[in-house]
Amino acid sequence: MIKRIISRLGVLAVVLFGVTLLTFFYTSLSPVDAAQALAVRRYTRPTEEQVTQVRQELGLDQPLIKQYTGWLTKAVKGDFGNSYNTGKPIIEELSASMRPTLKLAAMALLFTALLSIPLGVLSAARKGGFADKSIYLFGIVCMSVPNYWIGFMLMLAFAVNIPLFSIMGAENLKDFVLPALAIAIPTAAANIRVFRSSLLDGYNSDFVMYARTRGISEFKIAGMVSRYALPPLVTLLGQSFGFTIAGSAMIEFVFSIPGVGSMLVTALSSRDTVTINACVLVIAVIFVAVNFLAEIVCALLDPKAHSKERAYDT
Repeated sequence: MIKRIISRLGVLAVVLFGVTLLTFFYTSLSPVDAAQALAVRRYTRPTEEQVTQVRQELGLDQPLIKQYTGWLTKAVKGDFGNSYNTGKPIIEELSASMRPTLKLAAMALLFTALLSIPLGVLSAARKGGFADKSIYLFGIVCMSVPNYWIGFMLMLAFAVNIPLFSIMGAENLKDFVLPALAIAIPTAAANIRVFRSSLLDGYNSDFVMYARTRGISEFKIAGMVSRYALPPLVTLLGQSFGFTIAGSAMIEFVFSIPGVGSMLVTALSSRDTVTINACVLVIAVIFVAVNFLAEIVCALLDPKAHSKERAYDT
């Protein structure tokens, strides 16, 4: 198991290195000159000498490889430099922006699990029945509309017509309920079908038939099947958490949440390349870490994985 974890960590380190490399070089391909953009904000109508001076201050006159290695060396130590847009340390802005985004992603993950598990069980238990078809229709509709539209509808219903929640802000956990639901509903709609299929596969397995012949209660069998069906759902939940962190910009914009998605959009619009690179790296680290933890949980839940791990270690 330890060897397997070390091997996976090595692969994840390579993935993160590739993310930093691609992001850094893609931002450098933009036709907009970061030095020119910063000089315009600083001097309004900068001269060529002023643009050259700004470029030297930012180190953009150096070869691209040297820029990348210098940035990566500092980034590994947690030093992302100062924002071109605000002049403040990026690590401070990221820390402030990441807190509301993590709260949003955690609450969305909770709502996704609360919707996926019971509806998946109900759909599998009523296979082909009215409940199964209704849940299937619910899933198709929810997966067909973008989450920001669901956010608008939830805001209209529960913040305007029925003022239970505030329209904007991120001051307390109550402010995250509607945006988290807007993310969780379409995500859960996809997860329900996967969990339902896993449950049906479990009930059709040989170990269930054997358990029933031995007279084991249906309640215990349901627990066995749930454990059998959980690994795919855990994987999907881990991925959905990462996708929420990476794709939270629209929901944060709709609900005026000052999260990392909003920070990334602002950096893109202002050509703040160092902030873009820092945001993408932090998002990638969270995404990779959460999926790695989900993989470990799946290995603990799946009995077959234990045998594979023992075979791997030997």
